[in-house]
Amino acid sequence: IKWIGDEAMLSFPEPEIAIQVVGALLQACRKEPRLPLTRAALNHGPVIRRANDLFGSTVNIAARIASLASPGQLLATRPIAEAAAAKGILTKDLGKVALRSVTGEVPLYEVELAPSPDPAWIDPVCKMHAPYRSYRRAAAEGPWFCSPRCEEAYRKSPQTYPLTR
Repeated sequence: IKWIGDEAMLSFPEPEIAIQVVGALLQACRKEPRLPLTRAALNHGPVIRRANDLFGSTVNIAARIASLASPGQLLATRPIAEAAAAKGILTKDLGKVALRSVTGEVPLYEVELAPSPDPAWIDPVCKMHAPYRSYRRAAAEGPWFCSPRCEEAYRKSPQTYPLTR
């Protein structure tokens, strides 16, 4: 449907199609070492279409849960999780969450459409996956970095970059 900075809003007629397409997209992104780990969210429900845009609570909930996703994680609402589970895809109930500008709590699920990254290997600066072969740790127990540039940024201001664990 549209791009919002480095985010994309996609629309699918059914949860099963969303799962298939987003699964392929997440796996393709994971294979590209120059991309940050993708954060994603899926929701299903009615929307209002105007021109080339979508509006409504379904869109708002998807945006809110996307902001909660960790690097490499797909979060979803119940209709998506149920469709994923019916296809034999691993889902995890994360409980209910309160979302800004949403009445009531929303049941939240993690759906594993691509292998979960080890949080210790996520560069805290750029959020890219930083495997051992790509660079090094700043200290024996410190985070991994994908480049000297990210390591330098972290050393200058570690409080700016919370560690994912």
